[in-house]
Amino acid sequence: MKICKVNSLPLKEVIESLAVYFETEAQEKCGEYIFNIPSGFGEGQIRGLNFDNGLGVIIYSCRFHNDVRIDFTVDDVHPVKYIYSVQGTIEHSFANEDEMHLIEQYQCAIIASKSKSGHILFFKKDTNIEVVSLEIDRKTFLVHTECEVEDLAAELQELYQDTTAKKEFYHKGFFGLDFKNLLDNMSKYSDKMLIRKYYLESVALQIFVNQLLQFEDDLLKDSESSILRINELKRIEDISQYIKDNLTGDLSINSISKKTGLNPNKLQLGFKYIHGSTVNEFVTGAKLDKALQLLQDPNLNVSDVVHQVGFDSKSYFSKIFKKKFELTPSVYQQICLTK
Repeated sequence: MKICKVNSLPLKEVIESLAVYFETEAQEKCGEYIFNIPSGFGEGQIRGLNFDNGLGVIIYSCRFHNDVRIDFTVDDVHPVKYIYSVQGTIEHSFANEDEMHLIEQYQCAIIASKSKSGHILFFKKDTNIEVVSLEIDRKTFLVHTECEVEDLAAELQELYQDTTAKKEFYHKGFFGLDFKNLLDNMSKYSDKMLIRKYYLESVALQIFVNQLLQFEDDLLKDSESSILRINELKRIEDISQYIKDNLTGDLSINSISKKTGLNPNKLQLGFKYIHGSTVNEFVTGAKLDKALQLLQDPNLNVSDVVHQVGFDSKSYFSKIFKKKFELTPSVYQQICLTK
C-alpha cells in the first residue's frame, strides 16, 4: 500500500504535496493545481482549486496499481468535506478512529473531524475512481454567509458555525439526480482555463446548495421525501418491466407506489427521467405496444386483444390506438392478415 501524508492547507499545497508522493510535479493553470499520475503508479489526474468564498474542490479521477491511502494530517481545523463517489468505491475514517466508512458509487458523505484530528481516504487498487470532494473552510465561509446560515437545518447550522471543530460530524446518503449532471461535467472546459475556473466555482456553489436541500430531504419521512436518488432509479427500471409483464393487473399510481416503496411524487419523477412520460402514459403505451403485437395473431379478434392488455372499454381502446398509430385496430389487423 502506498501511504501519502498531507499536512498542509490550502488545496494548492495539498495537490503539490500529493504530487511529491507520486514522484511528479503539480502544474498551476488559472489557480487550479493539477498533476498526472505517472504510469508506474497508475493513471489519471488529481486536481484542486480554492475559491474566495471558502469553498474548494478536489477531483480524483484515477486508477491506481496498488492500494493508496491518503492521510490528511495538518495540525489545524480541517475543512468540512462533501465527498461524492461518482464512480467506484472509497473508504474514509477519522484519523483518531479505526472505524472505516464505505462510500459507495453515487453516495455522498458530509464529514467534519473533531478538533485538529484529520481524515484518511483509502483507494483500492485496480479500481476506476471518480471522486469529487467539496472542501468548506468554515471561517471564510461564515464571513460571507453568517446571516443566511441561521435558516439551515439545526444540524447543519451547528456544523458550519463550529469553526473550532468541537464536534465530529458524519452523514451519508445517495445523492439525487441533480447531482449527476453536475458531477459528470466537472471536467468541462479543460482547454479554456479562465472559463473553467469560474465554471467550477459555479458548480461548487450548485453542489453546495443542492446538498443543503438534500440533507433536509434526508430528514423527512419516505412519504414526504421529494428528491429522487440515483440508486432509486433501479426500482423504476424494475417496476417498468413488471408493468409490461402484468398489463391486466392493478397498475394504479398507488399500487405501483406501494410495490416500489417510492411515494407518488418520486415515482413520477423517476418515470419522467427514464421514460420521458408519466406513469399513466407509460402504462398506456405499454398496453398499446402489446396490443400491436397481439393484433397480428389471426386467432384473436379486437375484443380478445382489449381484454388481454387490460382495457375495460373497446371504444376507448380503439380511440387511443388510432391516436398513436393513425389506424384503427381493425384496419391494422386486416393489413397484418393480408400480408
